Amino acid sequence: MDSEETIDLSDFSQDLADANSESVDESLFTGEAKKEQNKEEVFSSMLHEDFSPKQIGSIARYTEPVSSSVALDAVIQTFRDDASLQAIPVEEYDHVVGFIDRKTVDSVSGSMWKRITSSSIADYIKKVDVILYAREYIENNLKTVSDINRKYDISYFPVFNGKSFFGMVSLDDFLDRMAEIREQDLAKACAIQQSFFPSEEFISTLPYRCTFWNQMANKLGGDMVAAYRLSDTCSMVGCFDVSGKNVAASLLTVTVGTFFQSLLATCNKDRNPVRIIAMLDAYLARVIPPGNFITAAICYVDYEKKNFCIFNCGHTTTYLIRKQDDKIFNVPVDPKLPPMGMGEVHDQLMASLEDKDAKPPYNAFKLSPGIHLSMYSDGFTDMKDELGERYEDARAKDFFVKLYDTADAEVKGEVEDTVRKWIGTAILPDDVTVIDIRF
Repeated sequence: MDSEETIDLSDFSQDLADANSESVDESLFTGEAKKEQNKEEVFSSMLHEDFSPKQIGSIARYTEPVSSSVALDAVIQTFRDDASLQAIPVEEYDHVVGFIDRKTVDSVSGSMWKRITSSSIADYIKKVDVILYAREYIENNLKTVSDINRKYDISYFPVFNGKSFFGMVSLDDFLDRMAEIREQDLAKACAIQQSFFPSEEFISTLPYRCTFWNQMANKLGGDMVAAYRLSDTCSMVGCFDVSGKNVAASLLTVTVGTFFQSLLATCNKDRNPVRIIAMLDAYLARVIPPGNFITAAICYVDYEKKNFCIFNCGHTTTYLIRKQDDKIFNVPVDPKLPPMGMGEVHDQLMASLEDKDAKPPYNAFKLSPGIHLSMYSDGFTDMKDELGERYEDARAKDFFVKLYDTADAEVKGEVEDTVRKWIGTAILPDDVTVIDIRF
């Protein structure tokens, strides 16, 4: 080799360094050991992505099955090692046939004699004949699972995806998920129902001051507030109360809301409130099941003609209140029409249009400043205190008389405070709606 020739040893040195070096785990310096995810949890999580929350596969938990010949002590130890484990699938001839649960294992582990005489878990398996499939719906299988639990005291069930064991579910899993689904559905239904109530923005466009307060006895209810503008000077505001409560009643309130929404969408040209209310009753008579009905108090206001009308269809008393010379007067407006949904309101109103000499089945008043109109559902008078005493009509009338001098911005708070103080810790038995209109 030529002595003057230069040899590059950099590559060789690097190779030598790599060969002699050891990989260093940074966690040794940080004190944080790497946490490995449970393989079963990862597996279950990946599979659950293929199912909707309403399918059984979404609640199934995968646990590695054990053979029925496994020693009892081994299973006892498995449960001791994993406090969250409630049951283990057991298979015979490579097929899951049932489960051994923590409750059974705890009872056996407390008996030394049973542990000595039992060489395997075969005697303690709760065999399950029913098979659930991952793509089936939870709600459709709840009754089957519940019936088996009651009859055979079986709480865990195998779930298959096709022909393969997918995991296990318990009756509690079914009930918990059904509760979650119903809670979510109720929340959505509540939002839909509330969307049919008039918005504050719309209320502010009316040529008079209008405030309403509503509280349902349940998440869904049978009270409804509707507002509809016929023109720049004519409008209607109504308080509706459906017979019945909760989900069924809420569906019927939506029919009222959709009626007025349809009038807006079709640019209805009819400005006659009698025909509009008659049309509403005819519509409700077609869609409401027999035996159901809707009471209503509807106020029609015409600023151009300086008058307003009240159509009370089997509803609670509506109060007209006015102050004169520091004295407050009230005029009760009782029902002149039957409840809606049976077709009779339509017939009576249309008959009043045909016979001009007939006494109209509604109340008409001259419009003048200072008049207040109070409409409410019977839940307001029916609410009970902690001793079971009803609020009653007399207290309601006194409340609305006193409400006359309450500032507009404080009306909602005054209604809410009155309801809260009266019921105290008692349960609200019915939906409460109060509407305050001021000219």
